[in-house]
Amino acid sequence: MGNLNNVPRLRFPEFEGEWEIMPLIHFSENGFSNGAFNDPKKVGSGYRIINVKDMYIDGTINIENLTRVALDENEFQKNRVEYGDLFFTRSSLVKEGIAYSNVNLNRVDDLTYDGHLIRMRPNQKITSPTFLYYCFSTSTARTQFIQRGKTTTMTTIGQEDIASVEISFPTLPEQSKIANFLTAVDDKLSQLKKKKSLLKEYKKGVMQKIFSQELRFKDENGEEFPKWEEKKLGEIGKFSAGGDLDKLDYQKEQNGKYIYPIFANGAGAGLYGFASTFQYKSNCVTVSGRGNLGYANARTQSFNAIVRLIVIEPKNYINSKFLEEAINNTNFAIESTGVPQLTVPQISTYKISIPCLPEQTKIANFLSAIDDKISQCSVQIEKMEGWKKGLLQRMFV
Repeated sequence: MGNLNNVPRLRFPEFEGEWEIMPLIHFSENGFSNGAFNDPKKVGSGYRIINVKDMYIDGTINIENLTRVALDENEFQKNRVEYGDLFFTRSSLVKEGIAYSNVNLNRVDDLTYDGHLIRMRPNQKITSPTFLYYCFSTSTARTQFIQRGKTTTMTTIGQEDIASVEISFPTLPEQSKIANFLTAVDDKLSQLKKKKSLLKEYKKGVMQKIFSQELRFKDENGEEFPKWEEKKLGEIGKFSAGGDLDKLDYQKEQNGKYIYPIFANGAGAGLYGFASTFQYKSNCVTVSGRGNLGYANARTQSFNAIVRLIVIEPKNYINSKFLEEAINNTNFAIESTGVPQLTVPQISTYKISIPCLPEQTKIANFLSAIDDKISQCSVQIEKMEGWKKGLLQRMFV
């Protein structure tokens, strides 16, 4: 077969031979065009319109999320969107964000597009629009778009710049096979993301019922647990605030010496690095006092806290996971003239209702089981996204 240079590293076995190289204009049915700039006063009714924000979503253009705009018939017909139309952003605040693209795979007849977008209508006799959509996601195509961007106060790109970008492409049957395969991968990713979203909504609904006491657990004999008691947060444990980073012997990566995590304010784990010693034992609860105010985490290992991260060491009748969920179910009304923050004196005055420890434990275990399923989805999504990224690098030239 000889020495082939213009072939992908990963290929379906029934195909062979080098891919061709052509500028994008070769694949266009009637060139490139800009959409019409819309009067904000006309937004709200009429035709569905594809906007810049629809270029940055996961997956292809979703008509369910589109806004509507009122246009006269002539203007609509001039900018009517068809199945397979591809769109590119014309400008970006950062050069790396130029010419982000998406494809319309919806078979509806009331779509138009915004003036901040450039449209390409592919000639579907020689190319698969979905193949082009995935091709534009690869580093090779992205590099060419970025190089063609012109920067002043913003980075912009024109029709001719996009039209001149060169891509490598195989025969239409191979394009279609690649597109169908990657679409199946995206469908699986969408299913996982939907499952994760539904689990999070389910947990949110269940928490509302638990903390309103509409849903109660029973003891091992099927009997009711005692009534919940209302307490100030300051009564259920010892409160302190995280200190300064420079007082710790630490580094960013974990190794044999630096094993104790350092947590700071913010959503998620808030992991900053690792220290050689620890300040707090496991089963404490941290609460973000800055940034994502009031976000609680039950800590399952010894740790350190910095940047005024609030730490609660619960009393022995408090389950730390239950306390995490109870705090996350609390609305903190923060009044501040400067940077919004939640302090130990402020949080200590808030009241929560607390059941007995056995019921706390049942609640904690139940919610932890949902958290585990959400985490499993997150891991699967991360792995599949990494796998897809690798596919894009190897299935295109």
